[in-house]
Amino acid sequence: MFRCASIILVAILAAGCTRIKPEAPARTTVDSTLTVPLSELNVPVFFPIAELEKIANSKLTAKVFEAKVPLSKNNDTLDLAITRFEPVKLAYNGKRGITYVLPMRVDGHLRSRVAGIRVQNKKPVTARVIITLYSDLYLDRDWNLAPQTKLMNLEWVEEPRVNVAGIKVNLRGPLERALLQNESKMTDKLDATIKESAKIRQSIEKLWHDIQKPIRINRQVVPVWLKADAEDMNARLIFHSKDTLVIEVGLKTRIQTILDSANNPPEKKGLPGFRIKPDNSPGMVAYVKATVPFSKLNEVLRQVTDTMRLRVNGREIRVKEVEVYGTTGGVAIRLLLRGDLRAEVYLRGKVGFDSTEHRVVIDDFGFDMNSDQALLAAADWLTHDVIIDRLQPYLSLPMRHTFDALPALITKGIERGKLGSKIDLFIPQWTVGVEHTLITRTDIQLIVVARGLAAVQLEKALFSKQTMTRSKKTN
Repeated sequence: MFRCASIILVAILAAGCTRIKPEAPARTTVDSTLTVPLSELNVPVFFPIAELEKIANSKLTAKVFEAKVPLSKNNDTLDLAITRFEPVKLAYNGKRGITYVLPMRVDGHLRSRVAGIRVQNKKPVTARVIITLYSDLYLDRDWNLAPQTKLMNLEWVEEPRVNVAGIKVNLRGPLERALLQNESKMTDKLDATIKESAKIRQSIEKLWHDIQKPIRINRQVVPVWLKADAEDMNARLIFHSKDTLVIEVGLKTRIQTILDSANNPPEKKGLPGFRIKPDNSPGMVAYVKATVPFSKLNEVLRQVTDTMRLRVNGREIRVKEVEVYGTTGGVAIRLLLRGDLRAEVYLRGKVGFDSTEHRVVIDDFGFDMNSDQALLAAADWLTHDVIIDRLQPYLSLPMRHTFDALPALITKGIERGKLGSKIDLFIPQWTVGVEHTLITRTDIQLIVVARGLAAVQLEKALFSKQTMTRSKKTN
């Protein structure tokens, strides 16, 4: 009996002292880089008509134009001054057309010759007329609004009459001819006012530059930024509602995660010339390249395992060293264990994607065959799950924050000044999956694709603090 107990004790001591060092899985020698496909983001930029009208009235001077109108072959003339007596009213048809209603006051002095004597009326000729103009809105090559306005109607509220040498004369005919002859003065001034009020290029250019600035998506353990590299842009006017002018901007960009924004300053690219967007698709197709350097992953794991203790059946082991590296079939994790078991073991795993949690994971873990046999021979009390369960939480890359940050990446670039309306853009549901995976000798590279429909919340009153209301979806 004593002899049997001695044999068992020796076996246990031998297991505790045996050094296990199986052959390491071969390291991959791949040294390539995945190319990020172009993402297609459709960004709505809002211009509320009420705010456009307000700014247009503040910029349009009271005096619209002056003119000298010939009345007869006797050099009878009428000196006119055309001014606004009420604010301009704007009405948008929700598609492309905008109507302007200009309440105009006409003041004039008649210069006439009676019995060979030049006379001038002391009391000016006065009249009031409602001028209606219509414009089809376009964007020019420089992303500026290029309205094409024309006069549609004249409605006299107060007709122009004057008393000359006791004779009452109605000057409606000459005045209408004068207004038609000077139509370009009105339309040019109005077009310039609307163009300056909307400042579409300013909004689009700000979107183009700001969307390329990195946005931080993770502050814990390893700081991570999301960075977009814009390559092209087009746009079109789309139907939204009669109270809001909407330009849908199509942005093509390459998106990736980076670990140091300071070392990746955005390249300054000039805004490309305007091109008409060929379709009206409110969807988002975002390809994001995520790169996980093994050096950074190992740095995190070392911090985690530095104080890690595994206690099983009254025994204790600690992880002295840990290293993750790439293999031809996936990844390997080298563990140097100390304590009641002194061993160097290897786990093999594969890179996968948890579509429910939007998380890139290293799973399908198992000990390398040589390690497995060595552990079973030396310490059958240590099950596989003990080590795997402790390391698993640190062997994943959450992507949810990446896609949650995409709306912020987009909307932070939208002009939040006078007319570029403040919006909240959100994607109620992304369909996310891994497009490509590449394991190299230095890192894990993934192309993750997300598809979704964009919904928009619009703050219609930019100059007052009103509750944001949900706008209609773009059709």
